[in-house]
Amino acid sequence: MSHATCHKGTGKHLFLAMLLIFAGALPVVAQDIVGDWEMVMEFGGRQSFATLAISKNADGTLAGKWGSSELSNVKCEGDKLTFTRTMRFGDNEFTMTYAGTLKDGKITGTMSSDRGDFPVTGSRRKPIPPAVGVWDLAYTIGDRDVTAKLTVSQKTDGTWDAKWVSQMGESTVSNVKVQDGKLTLDRKVKFNDQEFSMTFAGTIQGDNLTGVAKSDMGEVQVSGKRFGAALIGKWELTSVSERGTRTLMMTVYPNLTGRYEFFGGEIPMKDLKLDGSQVTFAIEMGFGDQTFSSDFKGTLQEGTLKGQMTSDRGTSEITGKKLAAAAAASSIVGTWEFVREGQDGTRRTSTLKIKPDMTGTYTMRDNETPVTDLKVSGDEVTFKVTMSFGGNEVTMEFKGKLEGKTLKGEFTSPRGPREAIGKRID
Repeated sequence: MSHATCHKGTGKHLFLAMLLIFAGALPVVAQDIVGDWEMVMEFGGRQSFATLAISKNADGTLAGKWGSSELSNVKCEGDKLTFTRTMRFGDNEFTMTYAGTLKDGKITGTMSSDRGDFPVTGSRRKPIPPAVGVWDLAYTIGDRDVTAKLTVSQKTDGTWDAKWVSQMGESTVSNVKVQDGKLTLDRKVKFNDQEFSMTFAGTIQGDNLTGVAKSDMGEVQVSGKRFGAALIGKWELTSVSERGTRTLMMTVYPNLTGRYEFFGGEIPMKDLKLDGSQVTFAIEMGFGDQTFSSDFKGTLQEGTLKGQMTSDRGTSEITGKKLAAAAAASSIVGTWEFVREGQDGTRRTSTLKIKPDMTGTYTMRDNETPVTDLKVSGDEVTFKVTMSFGGNEVTMEFKGKLEGKTLKGEFTSPRGPREAIGKRID
């Protein structure tokens, strides 16, 4: 299967797939361009970032966004991706076109305008695992209430690291593992002249962490809350200054790093801090050897952010509202069982298993396959699976809605739509 192939048209693709299946041949399964891509570019001697989000319309055509701005003429033919980006500065407007090539899960191309060309590359954006971040822990040892901070991070090689700091000081943490929403680790604690070892096993559900710490002294129940949960997420900001009013976007990640969108580009936020309800950070922009810094100070309260952005060019009043949290996506996490009656009256069961990192598998007739293109928007759920039957591969697309512990919808394949009702079983 090639990772550098775009869909040319839903109807044509399904028609060809049906011909190949009935001919007994193996159809080529195309990798969809749909999804979020981390775009990197350089101009003026500096590196810049942006988010390219590609989606599919009901008629099979493509749509896209560069940051918060809509793209036009989005097309993906063969391994070629093209689109048009229009930027507006006050009453001025200018257009850029992009032409890129997909290969091995990467996009390589050029952004062009009447002001020149510059290279732009992209790779699929990987979600930050839910375990990453700082957790405020609370537990009781004997008659003593203890608070602690657990910081969980993932290294570039995929392995995990953690720090556990409590009133008893910092301890040594090792053997950190995260899988299927479960966090486990070993911890050695030194207190006065004593040293003891313990293990911790916890479950992550959204912004909550619950678990048990075990040692030779017994078991201790531990509960945790994600630090900074009220700030983490996407924000729509309004900036008002003597230069006018602008709409900006800001994203804060679970590890309390962030990106600040400025005219479609994303600037990494520096020194992001949350102290009670007070939020501070800095951004740095530049071109060539010139650098411009701005500092933000504001107050976070009930899904709103108010403050000031100050630079050498003056002060802007910033107000922001937190956009609908992607927490709705967590509602799909778990194991779902689909049951249907076959034409011969036999009862057939298939299983959908979604992990907290929004990857998953679909199993039917002991045939397990990865879930692709999983998307959750409100109560609407879509994903694709490619199953192998008798040497042939068939792609099925699911569209449905979450209704509590029930997932109702349809699987559509070259043979047509089929009703599907899944029940949560864990």
